[in-house]
Amino acid sequence: MHEFLSERAAELTRLAATIRSGLEQAEAMTPHLNDQLNELAVLGVTSHQVEGPSVYARPAGLSNDKDDSVVVFQAVLLLPGGIGAAAWIAHGYNEYHHCSYGEQIDLHDRFVPYGKLPPIVRAMLVKRASQMVRNLLRDVRILNG
Repeated sequence: MHEFLSERAAELTRLAATIRSGLEQAEAMTPHLNDQLNELAVLGVTSHQVEGPSVYARPAGLSNDKDDSVVVFQAVLLLPGGIGAAAWIAHGYNEYHHCSYGEQIDLHDRFVPYGKLPPIVRAMLVKRASQMVRNLLRDVRILNG
């Protein structure tokens, strides 16, 4: 029993270290990225939405014991808005991402700005931010005539 509890304590320590490390990286770069994205929006680069993967899921209530609803946080870059997450109930997220017709949903209504996200979600966004910015830069082109 003692060995089992020691293993669980070690797992919790690793989880906290992973979150802390990701949060430190996120806090060091994401606000700057969002400042640059906001400047682009002010300059007219608007109505863009870059979707990333889900980065965190948790029970909608206090636990899954009484209710099996799950909230899913999906990495998103919106202009205007910046890097943040779309909050979904898992059923809606799964329906949207597994539909065959692929119609995109405007995520502004689901968008939670970076500064209002729980620390664990902010920490997990840092791994997705680079790819989302790369996708935005691929989509936004200035044409020289």
